[in-house]
Amino acid sequence: MSEEHWRRENPQFFTYMDLARKPVDGPPVVAGLLAALMSRDSNSDAESLLVEIPKGWKKQTDGGEGSIEIFLLNGDLGFNGDYVGPSGYAHIPQGCGGGELTSKTGALAFVYWNPHMPAFPPPYTVNRIVQSHTIDWRQSVPTSHSIMHKPLRAPDPHGDGYEGGPGGHLRMEYVAPGMATPFEHNHHECWEELFILEGDCFIADEGVLAPGSAVGHPQEFWHGPFASRRGCLFLVHTDAPMGVPWGIRDYPNQQEICDAYFAEAPWDGPIEFALWADLPWKRFSELPEFIAWEKTSAGQEWGDKVGQLTASKFRASWKRSVEKSLAKK
Repeated sequence: MSEEHWRRENPQFFTYMDLARKPVDGPPVVAGLLAALMSRDSNSDAESLLVEIPKGWKKQTDGGEGSIEIFLLNGDLGFNGDYVGPSGYAHIPQGCGGGELTSKTGALAFVYWNPHMPAFPPPYTVNRIVQSHTIDWRQSVPTSHSIMHKPLRAPDPHGDGYEGGPGGHLRMEYVAPGMATPFEHNHHECWEELFILEGDCFIADEGVLAPGSAVGHPQEFWHGPFASRRGCLFLVHTDAPMGVPWGIRDYPNQQEICDAYFAEAPWDGPIEFALWADLPWKRFSELPEFIAWEKTSAGQEWGDKVGQLTASKFRASWKRSVEKSLAKK
């Protein structure tokens, strides 16, 4: 695993439970606690961390420096006297007054820190702590990986052409066993990261994600096809609303890759994290038709032109067309 696995401008694929934890010097709410950095935005200083919260922990925050979100993997967490257990979620948005965070037993938690994240103003965005099982499932949009999701961050609007609020979304998503999206896709508007809680998640050219692992995709990064044999439950986090429908492209044998994963992956043991280079389905990227496709104009964007400050051909063309339209007026 790279020592700089956390860079959001690069694709990420790692096991978050294996990361070394050490005292963290920020964000302020969890400063000094043992934590592992899972991702960081070098422009905004936004971070995603895996944090050990000690027994008897107390921390007062005024919510003035950034938005803090906490999702519990184990233990308990309190906010202003209200407590949740595993799978509980707390959100103390920037500018909403803050309060006291506590833990009686200690906890292991995902902590999402977003300074100056765009958000709806109060009373739409408010301090809240909730057990995730009490949040209703929503039907996800067609062609997306999941069939249902629970919006943790609120408000979380979705409509014609977009998913999520001004600063993006944080959701628990469910994928049914045997579901596949046999194509590559990208997100023109946002970066995303996924944290696997249960089940399996196969992504061609990346590998197999198991419980305790994570994947991150920069804005514009082509990824897929995707498949899950046993079903999958994960958290997905973005830094802007996600446009729908996604950018989609086909390449040779994409359906065959998903079919091979379903037919050949074993059922007689636990799901294990694995890199693409170590998987038998890498053989599809070594076939003559795939190698020929890679040399085409579409194939040459495989993994290239990524990052929040980089415009793809799609976005650059859109910008030029808008400027031309305005010039004509």
